[in-house]
Amino acid sequence: MAPGYFGLPIAADEGCHQLYRYGDLSVASAWPLVELPTIEPHQPARPNITIGPRAIPAREPANSDWIHHWPDESGAMSLGRYGEGNDFLLRFPDLADFVILEDGSALEAWPAPETSPETLRHLVLDQVLPRVLAQQGRLVLHAGAVRVGQEAIAFIGETGRGKSTLTASFHAAGYRLLSDDGIVLAEAQGTTLAQPTYSSLRLWPEAVAGLFARAPDLAPMAHYSRKQRVILADAPNNTPIPLAAIYVLAPATGEDAASISLTRMSPSEACMAIISNSFQLDVTDRRRAMGLLTVASDIAQQLPVFSLDFPRSFEYLPDVREAVLGQHRLGETIDS
Repeated sequence: MAPGYFGLPIAADEGCHQLYRYGDLSVASAWPLVELPTIEPHQPARPNITIGPRAIPAREPANSDWIHHWPDESGAMSLGRYGEGNDFLLRFPDLADFVILEDGSALEAWPAPETSPETLRHLVLDQVLPRVLAQQGRLVLHAGAVRVGQEAIAFIGETGRGKSTLTASFHAAGYRLLSDDGIVLAEAQGTTLAQPTYSSLRLWPEAVAGLFARAPDLAPMAHYSRKQRVILADAPNNTPIPLAAIYVLAPATGEDAASISLTRMSPSEACMAIISNSFQLDVTDRRRAMGLLTVASDIAQQLPVFSLDFPRSFEYLPDVREAVLGQHRLGETIDS
């Protein structure tokens, strides 16, 4: 084993890469991705995605090669064309560069010297891989999700609307956590299936203190953030299950507002909510955009999607859960 560019050992050849499960794909990684379920050596699997290190930073693309810039809690991330072909550069300024093959089958990463291993894993798991899955044709919803009975319910909304906190409150109340950040959606014979990218829960310290009667085990998420990863006791499970409903978190109305409301969205509103809360890599790719629109439209036609408005205060979370669960039980009654 040679010293890795991530401050961790890397394999000398691809055959020594550890295999992991991410959603329905296998990932061969040159360094540990400890949050992912592993694929044992006696379970042969050809990797769908291979991750390796870059020895040097990516060169600076020409201005005309930049495709899109996203705001992010780390500051920003930018996507550009790279090299002579149609490969991509996904750059997190002052943190890391990722060069991604056009078909999403492989990527190389170069971290800045001060970037910690935890930060690199966070960027790979929560920012890069969801977009690589989207590049491979999946609809990856930026959502928190929990299991209720034999079905899943999902929560989406812009950053800061409390998606992870609400998801974590269900987990703390005993509902099986699927993910706090990403699920893969697929429509099959009139049913929407939800598959976790991986089981995860990342929270601000205030949310940990406000949600858990007994403090859970925690680990750093990234060196630039106060957020912590909650270490989960349950074995990771990537099995897809039917999705019962999606709840779109409305903008916070202020802590003084005590009302909780659920409003069924129209199929067109639901479709736009799904698209705007889905991961994408090349946002200028019209063919992939049309494919995303088709899948999102089909899901919005057959799946109930609700706008959820509630006070952003820990004391109201039990009532919010009851409102959501009451709607879930009502939906089961109507379907039967």
